[in-house]
Amino acid sequence: MKTKIKYMLLLPLLAFMFSSCENDLLNLSNPSALTSDSYWKTKDDFNKALNSMYGALQLPAIAGSSIINDMQRSDEAGTETWYNTEFAQLKWSDANQYVIDRWSHAYIGIFRANQILNYIDKTTIFTEDEANLIKAQAKFLRAFEYFILSYTYGGAVIHDVMPQSTDDMQKPFENKDVVVAKMIIPDLEYAMSILPKKWANSSDLGRFTWGAANTLLGKTYLYQKDWTNAQKYLGYVIKEAEDNNLYSLVPNYMDNFTVDHEFNSESVLEVAFSDNFKPGTSGNNHDEKTSSEATSIASAFASITGAGGYNTVLPSYWIQELFVSADTVDRSNPINTGFKYSQRTFATIAVERGDGDYYKAPLVAYVDASGKTITSKANFSYGQGSKVKKWTSWDRKESEDASTNCRSGINFRVIRYADVLLMYAEACLELNDVNTAIKYIDKVRSRAGVVTLQSFIDNTGSFPRLDKSKFANALASYENVAPTKENVLTHLRMVERPLELAFEGQRWYDLVRWGIIQNTFTERLAEENNIRTILGVAAGTEAIPSTQPKIYPLYLNERVRPDFGEKLTNYNSTRDYLPVPSVEVQTNKLLNSNN
Repeated sequence: MKTKIKYMLLLPLLAFMFSSCENDLLNLSNPSALTSDSYWKTKDDFNKALNSMYGALQLPAIAGSSIINDMQRSDEAGTETWYNTEFAQLKWSDANQYVIDRWSHAYIGIFRANQILNYIDKTTIFTEDEANLIKAQAKFLRAFEYFILSYTYGGAVIHDVMPQSTDDMQKPFENKDVVVAKMIIPDLEYAMSILPKKWANSSDLGRFTWGAANTLLGKTYLYQKDWTNAQKYLGYVIKEAEDNNLYSLVPNYMDNFTVDHEFNSESVLEVAFSDNFKPGTSGNNHDEKTSSEATSIASAFASITGAGGYNTVLPSYWIQELFVSADTVDRSNPINTGFKYSQRTFATIAVERGDGDYYKAPLVAYVDASGKTITSKANFSYGQGSKVKKWTSWDRKESEDASTNCRSGINFRVIRYADVLLMYAEACLELNDVNTAIKYIDKVRSRAGVVTLQSFIDNTGSFPRLDKSKFANALASYENVAPTKENVLTHLRMVERPLELAFEGQRWYDLVRWGIIQNTFTERLAEENNIRTILGVAAGTEAIPSTQPKIYPLYLNERVRPDFGEKLTNYNSTRDYLPVPSVEVQTNKLLNSNN
């Protein structure tokens, strides 16, 4: 079900505040024009402003197609070498479009929130409770945008009120610790104290809630390595879920990534998209008449041949094997009836000789009864071992709509309850509570239909180290390790979170906050080189000999794609955060680049 909130994406931006008139003629007023004197007078004005504020979440660099850049720079994804590889090779500059857009799109949301906060205190048309509820939504949005800025750029320029002049725009860059303390935590604490656990009307689906505020606050503390407060606030959400059924894991993992099950019991924070408006132009368009926006994220994932996409993001070989080989299926779990691989694998990636169809075609070509060859639309060739399914319409359509640049109406789930459970488990581990951590990790594993850690431990006193690729490292079996804090933490970081949250825009930020990018890329490159050796690729080349058969679990032919050589060469700690955009440095004289 689509959200009932009508996202209006433009408000009068009151640009007159930042301009001066050169002569009397320009001072003449248009009696029909919207100004600060004629707007912000009615409840409907504020409702429109709120809808516009929510609409800022749909901007491409916040929850839209541009976040594929974050996926490309992590270890979960690769790309074809003929694409723009600034992020795949960690070569971005302060003039890169995503560097600019991520910053500017976040500040669009902040400006809209600050507008509301500015004018709500100047009106008497609302009761105190009504005004507080509006302010709570604005403060949550502002905190959310500052969270994005803080962990993307390492900090932000703080605008805690609506600028009244160009001089108000001249402010220095503050590091993330200052932004967290001054803006994110206070705004979320306020939002948490006001926002409802559930909105009473179905027309309010998609609005911010108490659970979203608590979760984002817990996540902030987790990122800040304040394990006690992270456990505290994430624990509030889990208790409310367990005692009062506020949230729960949906039985079918794939229901989190389709249009048919939006705003389900697992959704904590979700951004609504719609593909109803199709003007024949590119994705990420805003329709001011129908107040809907689609995202072109599907175009990055779908296959070039047959599925109307571009292969801009491809699963890395490491994560493909993690899904196919390491996500160990529990055959006693009925969720796996008829499936070769886990529910997470089925819903996240398409693999050769895998389960089901891909865009209404088989994953393995075959000849039907009439002698016609039925071919796969996945196009597993030229070193492509798998495709991303998540956020595409592979289950509904024969292909993405190429005439409109693969516009998708699938809502983007920013925070799921599964993530709450895994973040809580991480906080428990850091506080040395291993048993509780395993309990909540296993809730997520059980829903995916894979063997729980506790089952392994009960049988052998240990569990397999699943993050160590068997194929790439020529291992006969996984190494068994004791359920210590360190081993379970490694599992959480290198198995559970990447499998559960693959291609949801989280992996890069996890690697940064854990401080393990260098080691991770070193391991991935070593595995990539081992794969070349196993498949007979000559030194200094990519080509797999034509006589080499495809081998499980990657089934590669033609080449071994080079995903991690450039990454490792170009990585240093300055790459953890994006630079402040050069255009911002030029206009804000108090702003120095954070690099």
